[in-house]
Formats: sequence, structure tokens, C-alpha cells
Amino acid sequence: MSYLHIVNHPLAGDCLRILRNRETGVRDFRDAMNKLGLIMAVEATGNLKYTVETVVTPLDTGADCPHVRDSKILLVPVLRAGLGFLDSFLEILPAARVAHIGISRDHDTLEARAYLDTVPDDAGDFDHVYILDPMLATGNSSVKTLELITGKGYDPARITLVCAVAVKRGVEQVHGKFPAVRIITAVLDPALNDKAYIVPGLGDAGDRLYLI
Repeated sequence: MSYLHIVNHPLAGDCLRILRNRETGVRDFRDAMNKLGLIMAVEATGNLKYTVETVVTPLDTGADCPHVRDSKILLVPVLRAGLGFLDSFLEILPAARVAHIGISRDHDTLEARAYLDTVPDDAGDFDHVYILDPMLATGNSSVKTLELITGKGYDPARITLVCAVAVKRGVEQVHGKFPAVRIITAVLDPALNDKAYIVPGLGDAGDRLYLI
């Protein structure tokens, strides 16, 4: 099993075209992030657990269909930018539970610090956890998030990190400490600049979603 999946879909690429463009305004940026989030949600949930339920069709015939218990899914958007994917995931997993983790980054040391954690303590209530964080740069914020979640007993093999843009350094940082965590991204960019921003990237996703 590959623990890094890059979504190769023309509609995902079209969303990235809008997100990367520095001329894109906040409304179009949000729309593109939401559309990309839907694509990522479908890709990310392809290995969900399900039971088989028989329903009767209008032709009075039984049909066996998958039944996903989305109430056993936990979505964890990492503030702020992770909120850009949240509504997309809730559209296809409307009964999923939502917890929030807030991570701030020291711009000098790049150290990640948690300021909010509402992840439930009872890991047994959930079949899978989706961490929503559009930018995987150094990996420091993702590792801190994973440390908080796995510290409460959640199995790394049941955690998926969903990103819009990632770089190799961040992927290696996460998999160096949590090799069983699955990472799904729309693109793997080549580098970070001297301020640890992804290049070419799309800028600060949180700022572009909520401040500009």
C-alpha cells in the first residue's frame, strides 16, 4: 500500500490553477478550495469501512449496497486553513463528527505550537480520522497535530492527512515519525523558500481564505 497518494485529476488541476493565481480574489479562492475539497474528499474516502445493506428497488428487486457509517468518522481541520476543506467533507459525510486543532508557527524557529485541541479522548468511537490541512510544508504542524491525536490512543493506520499542496520535505517529516499515516495531496511541489513557504505554492492559504 502506498502511503502517499497524489490526486491526478484534471479538475483538481483546474482548481489549483485558480488557487495558485495571485490575482484570484477571496470569493473565487474559497470556491476553488471548496471544489478541490470535494475532489479530495472522494479520493480520500475510497478505503472507508462499510457494511452491505440490501434495499428493495422500485422494481421490487433486492440490491446489495455499501452502507458507510459516517457517524464513525472524525474530521479534524487544522486552524485556520483546514476550515477551507471542512464543508466539502461534510457534504459527503454529513454525520461525521468534527474536532478542531489550532496550531501556530514561530516564524523565526518554525516551531509548531498547539493552542487548541478538541479531539475526543475516546478513540474507540471512530473508525477513521481525516486531518484537513491544505498546506504540508515543513511538516512541523502536521507532526504536532499527529502527536496530539495519537497521544489520545488513535491508531496512525486509521488517520489520513488531506492536503492541497505538499512538498517532499514535509512528507518525509510526517512519514519519518508516523509511517502508517496516509497522505493525500493534489500536488507535490518542488521546494520551500527561505521563509518555509511552498514554492510555487499558493501563498498563505489561511490568509487568502479569511483575511485578504
